Amino acid sequence: MRGVPLVLGLTLLAGGCAAPPGTGTGKTSPYLYEDTRRLVDLVEEAARRIESRGTAAFVDFAGDPGRWKRSGLYLFVYDENGRNVFHGALPELVGHDLSGMRDLLGRPMVREVAGVARRPERDAGAWVFYLWEEHSEFLPRWKASYVRKAVAPDGRAFAVGSGSSRLKVEKAWVKDRVDRFVEVLRQEGKAAAFTVLRDPASPFQFFDTYLFVTDGTGRALVDPSFPTRTGRDLGAFRDAVGRYVLKDVAIKLETSDEAWAQYLWPRPGETLPSRKALYVRKVVVAGETLLVGSDFYLASPVWMKH
Repeated sequence: MRGVPLVLGLTLLAGGCAAPPGTGTGKTSPYLYEDTRRLVDLVEEAARRIESRGTAAFVDFAGDPGRWKRSGLYLFVYDENGRNVFHGALPELVGHDLSGMRDLLGRPMVREVAGVARRPERDAGAWVFYLWEEHSEFLPRWKASYVRKAVAPDGRAFAVGSGSSRLKVEKAWVKDRVDRFVEVLRQEGKAAAFTVLRDPASPFQFFDTYLFVTDGTGRALVDPSFPTRTGRDLGAFRDAVGRYVLKDVAIKLETSDEAWAQYLWPRPGETLPSRKALYVRKVVVAGETLLVGSDFYLASPVWMKH
């Protein structure tokens, strides 16, 4: 169908800036950057409109685009089964079952969006990440969509969302993915969980950020940087100024099950170091202590601490 590959294609945003700590409220408080907060605010307001007016809210969205297309963002809405019921950019998609659509890595992003509507919490929310190819761009880009469950007055549940390819990686995203994988480890065990983690279509790789797993001494068990190797001693890793990053984290984990750290490392193609943040969880699986972590480059002012 003409236009279907753009089902979740999102209008690009101008770059945003970080907001001072504590300025967010409610659903926006976990996020550091103003662009992220604007997107979440838009989706939350749309969810409230669906909760009060049901499917009549879709008429509202279409009839007042100045209000519901803020800063280039637009809304999409799916039912629990992945059928599109509203699309602010491609209205020809309405009525089509798009649950089988996958991104360039094979990730079923519409199925993930629709899954938010099936969650038990009445105001469930989640981020969906996918690698997408726009006709107007030379290379595919990672996109992030915030999706919120909205229950209409007649009891029907919908997943309403919006997204962008211009958002910066948020601490909350990284913590959420690490914490989710810890639960997979606890429920499925090492073998099954590691198979999921190595799959590029899993939800644990996004925005060129990935998870790693080490044993309690820092030796790699799952290491996306070197996927064909195991046993690499990540505990011996030193940053651009010689700091033993995981050794510092291990000290923090002696008194806590989670830890944040910062270190310096050049971005790809650069020589000067940039700041990276690292989040690590400690988990015991079948009597074995494992460390699950992820890191990302910071785009933040000096006042931001970890």
